[in-house]
Amino acid sequence: MANNINQIVDSLISINQVIENFRLQREKTELYDSNRFNPFQFMRTDEMGLSKILAFLLDPKETHGQGDLFLNSFLKYIEKHNFLAYDNIQVCVEKATSKNRRHDIFIEGFLNHRRHWIVSIENKLRFATDQEEQLKDYRDDLEGYREVEYCLIYLPVFKEPPSENSILKNEWEALISAKKAILLSAKDLLDWLDNTLIIAPAVKQFSQDFKRFLSEELMGNTEINDDLVNYLMKNENNDALYSALSVIDSKEQLYENLIERLVEQLQERFAHDYKKLKNYGWKCNFYGEVTGKDCGIYFDAEDIYWGVGAEFGGYNLSEGHYGVYCHKDKYPKLYDLLNEIFDDLDIKARFNKHKLWVMRKYFDGSLRNWDAEILRKIPNGELAEQIFELWKPLLDIITDNLDKITKLDIKKS
Repeated sequence: MANNINQIVDSLISINQVIENFRLQREKTELYDSNRFNPFQFMRTDEMGLSKILAFLLDPKETHGQGDLFLNSFLKYIEKHNFLAYDNIQVCVEKATSKNRRHDIFIEGFLNHRRHWIVSIENKLRFATDQEEQLKDYRDDLEGYREVEYCLIYLPVFKEPPSENSILKNEWEALISAKKAILLSAKDLLDWLDNTLIIAPAVKQFSQDFKRFLSEELMGNTEINDDLVNYLMKNENNDALYSALSVIDSKEQLYENLIERLVEQLQERFAHDYKKLKNYGWKCNFYGEVTGKDCGIYFDAEDIYWGVGAEFGGYNLSEGHYGVYCHKDKYPKLYDLLNEIFDDLDIKARFNKHKLWVMRKYFDGSLRNWDAEILRKIPNGELAEQIFELWKPLLDIITDNLDKITKLDIKKS
C-alpha cells in the first residue's frame, strides 16, 4: 500500500512539472498572441452586466450591426421556429412584473402591430440563489399576456433545474412539457454562438472573447486544464492518468480535510483576537457539503442565526462572497440594528444588501473561486490570514456594539 501511494505521489509530482512546462510555454507565446488577454476582464460581468451583453446581442436594433442574425439563430436553437414570424422586436432588461419582480431579459416579438410572442430569460450565470416563488411569479406574469405564446428560460451556469423554492417541480415540468419553458446553461450559449454565422470581424472577435469568458470564468475550463487533459489522454504511459483519477476519487475527502484545517486556523486566530465574541458563544463553523452549492464558513453561535461569514453560491467553492448575515424576515429588529451599526459610507460603497445578508460582497480576484492555486495556501495558513484580514473590520464593529446587540436577546427560530 505504501509503495502504491509513493508511486502516485511521484506521478503527481511529474504532472506538476508538466503543468509548469505548460505555464512557461504559454508565457513565451503571450508576447505574440496575448492568449490570456480578454477585454471582458474590464467589463461589468455581474448578473446585470451579463444580462445586458445577452440583450445587446439579441436585439436586432443594436449597434452590433448584424440585425436579427443573433436573435434568429437563438430562436432556432431553442426550437421556437414559430417565433421567427415577427416584424418588430422589443428587448428590455429588468422588465417589471405585476408583483414587483423583474424579468432579467424580456424579448417581445410583434407581428402586424400586435404582440405575437414573449421570451423571458432568468439569468443565473453568476450562481444567484433562487428567490422564493421567483419563477412561479414570472410564469404567472407571462400568463397574464393573453393569447400570447411565451417561453420562460432558466439559465444557470450548469444545467440544473430551478429549486422548488422558486417553482414546484411538477409545475416546472408541466411548463417544459407544454413547451412554455426551457432549461439552458452556459454551454448552450457557447453552442448557440458557435452556430451563429457572424459577418462583421469586430463582432466575431467580440463573440470569441465572450465565449472564452463563459468557458473560463464561469465554467472553469482554463487553458492549462485543457492542456493537461490532452496530455493525460495522449500519454501512452497511463501511470499519470491513473494518479490523476485516484486523486479525483479522493477529491471530496481532500476538500473536507483542507476546509477542516482552514476552520481550525481561523478559530485559533479568532479565539486569540476576539475573546469577547468567543465568550458570547461564537466560534468558526462550516456548514453544507464542501463540493456542493451554498456551503460556507461562518463565525456564529449555535443558538443565534447571524454572524460573519463567507459563502459559495457555486459548486466546488466557487462564486464566493462574504459579509454579515442575518435573515431580514426572521429577525427584523436585529437586521435593522445591524444596519445602523454598519451605517458607514465606506462600507456602503463596498457592500450590497440582501434579504439574508445585512451586507455582502464577492471576493475580489482569485479568491472568488477557490481553485488549486488558492487551496494550496491552506496548509501553511496563508489563506486563513487573507480571509481573516477581510473579516477583521466587520468583527471589530460587532465587538464594539455587542452590548446593544445582546439587549435584543435574539434566539434562533
